[in-house]
Amino acid sequence: MFEDWIYKYLPRTFCALTFLVNPIFIYLIFSEKSSKFGNYRYLLLYFAIFNLLYSIMNVLVPLDIHTFGYSFFLIVRHGWFQTEGNSSQLNFHMLIARTSSVSSSYAVLMSHFIYRYLVISDSSLTRHHFHWFMTGSVYMLFAYFSVWHATCYFPGKANSELLEYVSEDFQENFGMDSRNLNVIGTLFSVGSHETTLRAWTAMSIWSTISIASIITFFVMAGLVMRKLRKMTVRTSQKTSQFQFELLRALIVQTVTPICFSFSPCLLCWYSPIFGIKLDRWLNYLEVTALGLFSFMDPIAIILCLPIFRYRIFNVINCIARACAKNQSDNDSKRENSTQTINLRKAISIH
Repeated sequence: MFEDWIYKYLPRTFCALTFLVNPIFIYLIFSEKSSKFGNYRYLLLYFAIFNLLYSIMNVLVPLDIHTFGYSFFLIVRHGWFQTEGNSSQLNFHMLIARTSSVSSSYAVLMSHFIYRYLVISDSSLTRHHFHWFMTGSVYMLFAYFSVWHATCYFPGKANSELLEYVSEDFQENFGMDSRNLNVIGTLFSVGSHETTLRAWTAMSIWSTISIASIITFFVMAGLVMRKLRKMTVRTSQKTSQFQFELLRALIVQTVTPICFSFSPCLLCWYSPIFGIKLDRWLNYLEVTALGLFSFMDPIAIILCLPIFRYRIFNVINCIARACAKNQSDNDSKRENSTQTINLRKAISIH
């Protein structure tokens, strides 16, 4: 029953929250004056659409992460794409697509940092040639997705030796035969040269993509910050302050997936290198964390930008006042009704 919550109900809950938060986020963006955000509105729309697609994948292909000895592996738990004995190519590609969607979030964030830098540099790519910028952003996402997909499919696909190595633990924990399922996994030691080489190759590519992306985020943030400080000399305080607020929101937007996506990956990637077996509750935490950022990121942006935050709080205050007024009216009616009843009783007694 507990695993049903982790692999069935939590992804659906996160998906529902994503479909609640992101449309509100899109409405807030496009209901502002177009001069406020400019073409950045469409980049934020691109980000919101990615969140929606990611949450759908999280429901359709619920991941399970597990470590054993010197190996870790990913499988699909529940749903259409996980049936014991049904290790089809379609199911395996769906499993890989689910993992690749996590890496694709790096490409989306990279587009934001590049855009912020280009805006501060007054590049024509953010104004007259914005369609080329968006085309490049989509190509970058496709490149991230493709490289991750290829890495999972070739060196990351569990071979017969790895499946045999984890079969006993697999049967004990999941009650299934590992050889009848689609598995992405690595075996860093105690295996043949070919198996360990595949493991280290896959790990090297995954780590390089993730670490290089995160380093680039911070480098780009530093470059934007430096240009913003120079820009404050020749622009109004209001404009420079808004640019600083956008950069702050972008940094928060970046830290969220690093905490919720990259950190869980680090645990499951590197602990088997040292033969450390993670407890199942940590696996549950990793899986849960991977589904959070699709609705946490828009909330973080809304709270970081005062123009959005004030609008949301105003709506909440209006609702609270309306509820209080409604409660007060109900109390008044109840009191008047009580007085009327008491008056009738008094008249009947006399």
